[in-house]
Amino acid sequence: MSVTVPSSGRRLRIFVAIRHAKDPKQYFSDLWTSNFYPALRRMGHDLVESQVDLLPASDFMQVAGNFTAEEAETRAGITQAILDEVRAAHREKPIDLFLSYFYNAHFDPAGFADIRALGIPTVNFYCNSMYQFDLVAAIAPAVDFAWHAEMHAAAAYRAVGANPVWVQMAADPDVYRPYPEITQAADACFVGQRYADRDRLLYALHHAGVPLTLHGRGWSDMLATHRSGTDQGSSVSLGRPVAPPGSMAAYLTEFGRIFREQGIVGGAARIVDRVRERRTAGPMRAALSAHYGGYAADVAQAFAGHAVVLNFSNVWSDGKPGSTLIPHVRLRDFEGPMSRACYLTGYTDEIEHFFEVGREIDCYRSAEELVDKTRFYLSHPDAAEALREAGWRRARRDHRWENRFQQLFAACGLE
Repeated sequence: MSVTVPSSGRRLRIFVAIRHAKDPKQYFSDLWTSNFYPALRRMGHDLVESQVDLLPASDFMQVAGNFTAEEAETRAGITQAILDEVRAAHREKPIDLFLSYFYNAHFDPAGFADIRALGIPTVNFYCNSMYQFDLVAAIAPAVDFAWHAEMHAAAAYRAVGANPVWVQMAADPDVYRPYPEITQAADACFVGQRYADRDRLLYALHHAGVPLTLHGRGWSDMLATHRSGTDQGSSVSLGRPVAPPGSMAAYLTEFGRIFREQGIVGGAARIVDRVRERRTAGPMRAALSAHYGGYAADVAQAFAGHAVVLNFSNVWSDGKPGSTLIPHVRLRDFEGPMSRACYLTGYTDEIEHFFEVGREIDCYRSAEELVDKTRFYLSHPDAAEALREAGWRRARRDHRWENRFQQLFAACGLE
């Protein structure tokens, strides 16, 4: 299928600071560069990539503020090093745009004024605004354009004085593509980690006897959990106490946070909910481990091997278990259809801005509807094939990263 994506008429020289670590084995080392760079280069833009390693700050990027002296010093060093890079690159040849993916921990917000003084507009991307906005609340008002992926996040940005630009995520058709040569199993699959209510929804499928395969972290005890670059056995990192996960110190730290934020009554109720959830999660995890199909080295190929591809839209509203579940559009919502999957995900009103529900993708609003619709597409291959074809064509036409960057640059006045 040949699709022409219009590109901006202006060729930009873009300074990019996107990688949260230079080490390719670290989480988020190349997630966003692998999404952004190919499209930007296909559009003819010149990329100047920062060589400053963000990992020292990424190790505490879940800290929103009140940094220790050591953390603040680390951030200051990274900020100065990046500013030096920008100035040098700008002297060599003018930079048209500074594009970053910074949390508060990565870069001193005051540094954006220095970039602006060079006449370079700044854009900071962030995709967790619905449940971890506090982690960019200091950065967001300092940049010229705060690029957020979630439609309903704009109000939070405006509340802190930022200039939000809503541009959703997308998928690369060279990476997420059909694999017709792969034999398709007559089951449903999910590729992703165990999080929020995913285990409960998947357990509903298990309990209903729906054939199911799971790929990702947390579905089997055989799969190691992620570790950051910080030694998790250490007691202090950059002046901040670090309790080993699962230790009594970790639980006490978390309980203290809950009581500080929610008070005695609210905190006690939250802890009761957490304990109840842990008790029910164990048996569900044991049952779901029987469906574990190993790590998916290539997501699109994993999709191609199953008749129905599932996804889940809910996140914890404050990023912590036990808080309210809120849905939002995910990166997978574009990668699945771009891979020509029969794609079934949790419903959000935002998804209807991008797909025709029931014709190009389908959605569920409850565990019962998830079971019913999964069974339907598994037992009606013609309907599944129609969904695959229509979703694929829509994704190829409207949901490539080139589409998104064209929208972003237009919103920033860079066309």
